[in-house]
Amino acid sequence: MTAVCLTLTASNAQSNSAIHPVPSVTGSLSVQSRVDSLHRKKFRWLIQNQTDSLVAIMDKSLLYIHSNGWTETRENLLENLSSGKLRYHDIRVEEAIVRVIDSTALVTGKGLFSVSLDGKPIEIHLYYTEVYTVTNQDIRLISRHACKLPD
Repeated sequence: MTAVCLTLTASNAQSNSAIHPVPSVTGSLSVQSRVDSLHRKKFRWLIQNQTDSLVAIMDKSLLYIHSNGWTETRENLLENLSSGKLRYHDIRVEEAIVRVIDSTALVTGKGLFSVSLDGKPIEIHLYYTEVYTVTNQDIRLISRHACKLPD
């Protein structure tokens, strides 16, 4: 049996939006660099269980979808991290591409995730997509979806 993972992003077909570099916003870092840096910090915060840092970048409407279909809200994810139900031990990002479309940033990446769920260790090779909203003031994670790479 072959598993298939499909991530869809809806857009207005009439829009003239294009994937484009965005000029520097606050300082010398481009939006792409800022989002890439934040997405990598987020992984460190998951490993270090820094829920205070995580909550600051998670939108209230966050959906965090795991490769097995398990879906968590922001509150669920923070609770599961705090309780130890879900632990991130190591995350090795192999590649990550950041695309910016208007005020939305999409991160498409691949990596090796070492986690434990209910105390059971899991090592999984994943493709993931993260969706962020970007303003001059902040960057917020609004959606994350992962799918398992074939062995």
